[in-house]
Amino acid sequence: MQNKLLSFVLLQFAVLTASIAQADDYQLGQGWRAGNYYFSGYVNAEVVDRFGSPMRLDLDDLSAFAGGKINQWINPFLEVELSGHTLVRQGGGARNGDLIVERFYNDVLFSERDTLRIGKILTPLGDWNVVHAAPLVPIITRPYTAVRGFAGYMSGINWIHEEEQGLISDVQLYLQPGDELFKRPVTQTIRNFHNVIGGQVNKSWSMKDRLGLSFQHGTLIESGESYILLGINAAQSFGKLKLEGEAISAKFSGMSPRAHDTEEGIFVLADYAVTSQWHGIAEVEYYQDHTVAPSSRSTLLAVNYKPSDVPVVWKLEYIHQAGMPSPIANVRTGVKGSLSFFF
Repeated sequence: MQNKLLSFVLLQFAVLTASIAQADDYQLGQGWRAGNYYFSGYVNAEVVDRFGSPMRLDLDDLSAFAGGKINQWINPFLEVELSGHTLVRQGGGARNGDLIVERFYNDVLFSERDTLRIGKILTPLGDWNVVHAAPLVPIITRPYTAVRGFAGYMSGINWIHEEEQGLISDVQLYLQPGDELFKRPVTQTIRNFHNVIGGQVNKSWSMKDRLGLSFQHGTLIESGESYILLGINAAQSFGKLKLEGEAISAKFSGMSPRAHDTEEGIFVLADYAVTSQWHGIAEVEYYQDHTVAPSSRSTLLAVNYKPSDVPVVWKLEYIHQAGMPSPIANVRTGVKGSLSFFF
């Protein structure tokens, strides 16, 4: 069934992009447009040197997305991604990546403020999960707090309400009955979820300043545990300095053995614009996974560079991580460099 769904999705992707590929006004980073249809994507390549492990060159993401704005009822969107493809590895042993359907949904526009989204989406929990494309985020390594303790993908219905004025800027509620469509392989995730329900409320003061509150409830497929999670995310700018962070706390229950009943984390990131092209970044995170006794305590220092003449982003970072055992750790001590850009 999964293979049939993937074949259908790829067929839809080909239909959406066929006419767009003939556009002759393309500029790097702007995508292609043809009438009501558009096609774009991004590339993220990484050099990874985790101390004690072989150095490697990864095509971390090759993501392509296509969509159309047809009418009130039909507005499809599809994103397909090649993820985690190792091009070169010190000592050999390169690994093929995984083809993943990242998003596949249709928007029904009930009004200028209300949208019903049906299909597979990025779960609106926190700020980082929805906007995690490599060219858009300040660092290479995604914090545990922004990815680990919740369902980052949801397959079902998502109601979105937006306000231009008022106490709130937007509200989202979502429901996934059953399992996620196009579940990611074990090489991409250690957890899958079903029967997920949640929501998020946001208040924005500007493009950069915001405050959000989230909740989510669901069941882990692998362990049968149920959980309820609360989260908060915030960002505030002070001239050239931008501060942002997220915090989550999830309570787990069920018969499966675990080291803690609660999984919680918090990270704070400071991004200072030395110039319009150069940014210096520092980030600290504490994360306690509910399946292991030790917590993760990480510190990150990074720089990124955005040339003014081409739409690419260069990043370099050093991470120091303590506590979390390496078999389940994504954040590890070492150095990373990356090049990412939209096409």
